Amino acid sequence: MQQAVSSSPSLAGNFAAQYVRMSTDYQEYSTENQRLAIAEFAERQGITIVATYEDAGKSGITLKGRPALRQLLQDVQAPNHSFSLVLVYDVSRWGRFQDVDECAHYEYLCRQAGVQVVYCAEQFSWDGSATAALMKTIKRTMAGEYSRELSRKVFSGQCRLAERGFWQGAAPGFGLQRVLIASNGVVKGPLRNRECKSIQTDRVILTPGDEREVALVRRIYDWYIYQRVGCKRIADRLNVFGICNGRGHPWNPQQITDILSSEKYAGTNIYARTSKKLNASWHRNSSSEWTRAVGVFPALVDRPTFDAAERIRTNRTQYLSDAEVLKKLRDFLSSAEVVSAKAIDSAPGMPAGKTYSRRFGCMKNAYALVGYEQGYRGAELEIFRASRAALQGCIEKTTSDLIARGHRVDISQDETTIRVNDELVIRFAVHLILRYDRRGPRWRVRWPTYSSPDLLVILRLDSAFRVPVDLYVFPRGSLTPGCEYSLSIRSGSSGPFEVFRYPDESILLDLSARTCLEAFDGSQSAISN
Repeated sequence: MQQAVSSSPSLAGNFAAQYVRMSTDYQEYSTENQRLAIAEFAERQGITIVATYEDAGKSGITLKGRPALRQLLQDVQAPNHSFSLVLVYDVSRWGRFQDVDECAHYEYLCRQAGVQVVYCAEQFSWDGSATAALMKTIKRTMAGEYSRELSRKVFSGQCRLAERGFWQGAAPGFGLQRVLIASNGVVKGPLRNRECKSIQTDRVILTPGDEREVALVRRIYDWYIYQRVGCKRIADRLNVFGICNGRGHPWNPQQITDILSSEKYAGTNIYARTSKKLNASWHRNSSSEWTRAVGVFPALVDRPTFDAAERIRTNRTQYLSDAEVLKKLRDFLSSAEVVSAKAIDSAPGMPAGKTYSRRFGCMKNAYALVGYEQGYRGAELEIFRASRAALQGCIEKTTSDLIARGHRVDISQDETTIRVNDELVIRFAVHLILRYDRRGPRWRVRWPTYSSPDLLVILRLDSAFRVPVDLYVFPRGSLTPGCEYSLSIRSGSSGPFEVFRYPDESILLDLSARTCLEAFDGSQSAISN
């Protein structure tokens, strides 16, 4: 282990906590090796280690997902912490943060609480000199750059493997199966659902799956191309026959569309349609950035058959202008008894709901362009407007207060979800107390199945639909996705859910302040919790 310079002040007699972290870097960074190196350093310096914080298998590019470091920072700021030093193997084990200021901020929090962070294997001293500060900044920058460079190398390697015909995705799709092969080409056998390879040099390819599923895929193409049966009717036909999809559930039109539009059924491997690097958000890549490998999989349908289906599918809306697709929506709204995304997908001759979302951002924007106001679960228009106004008021107040406290806030296109500091996702919804049963007035709530926010905020309005009564803040994991819960409107009668009830949105400011450690903005108030 490298030793720090001898001019550093003595640390003898201090009590210390050690922090160790290992992701998947190298064996030299195993937590056991870090412990041994830190123990040798502590023995030479006369330091007593009284606590250990360990993040095993955790990435160092963000504080999120590192419970040990978060606990360490919380314990450091407690008034009765039992140590005055934090021993870390080197700067990279503290973190490979993409912003060097973020890395320095967490160390500053410790120093402000009277706890010094010491890097045992670094050459620079821990005396707080200008030289040591400069060296730490350089090391932090190098650690962050290592992660960026590694991310680029990993992505390039995955693209090269995709070009060679190896499957880089997860679920293979209906009618296909993943097969594991060794580095020498020997087939090891198929992988079942959610199974992963255990040896890094092994590879995965796609092959035809169950014969009945393969036959059904070819039948779907036949119905679509030669009998001109649409995706909705194909799904209905399969459900009437009692044929389930690959997960044992009924079919829906989108699953049929996925089969008809995925080139893997024609033997082509496409990779990098979307990508996510480091802790950034997922984004769609242009077709020029995709990795394409033609003929690397056994085809379930030949190329002319796939191309014929693709022509039929894309001709539905590809050559329609925005004005034309909006006219179709306007005509549909003028005659439809029920307006919903499902009804739009089922209507003959109508572009799919995803087409409107892709072109105009979301269905709400498309509705606005044709002058339609969507009601709230059958409620009258005045009630819907009042509820939307209350919801927007809650979101605007929360957003303005967060910005005033120095947070960065992004709002979704449908104006129901905010993202705080690119870390905390909060989704808002409004509920009217309209439901009644034999147990008295109640309201119902369910976790959204189409998104997974960190917090779900339910704003409740009074029976006159004017004044907000209270709000419930449900964290992820508190509600089972897809399950509907019925709760009484009386205070204190909602059982275990009563702990999520708050009088106003100020609780969201407190929650954001605690998570602000992940993206510090420099203000003193953000570290008060």
